[in-house]
Amino acid sequence: MWLLACTDYFGRNSCQWQDKAQRIQYAISGIEGKEVAPYALTYRRQMTRELGYTRQAGNEHWHVFAEQAVRRFGPTHGGEKSVN
Repeated sequence: MWLLACTDYFGRNSCQWQDKAQRIQYAISGIEGKEVAPYALTYRRQMTRELGYTRQAGNEHWHVFAEQAVRRFGPTHGGEKSVN
């Protein structure tokens, strides 16, 4: 839901960011929790080359960030099944 909420917010406020990578920085700033926060910090540092991290090509694109987040933290197939 967090990724969907971010995507909707960016769509409604498309002129707010000069650089599209700032959308990812904004989204990352809202990530909390001991399991996801280290991932978010590392992703940001790879995207911005902070603290000598090697830049990962494509990390500045929202679709790349969202895809990686879903792959790493998304629901399993069992969690996606509806309850009848």
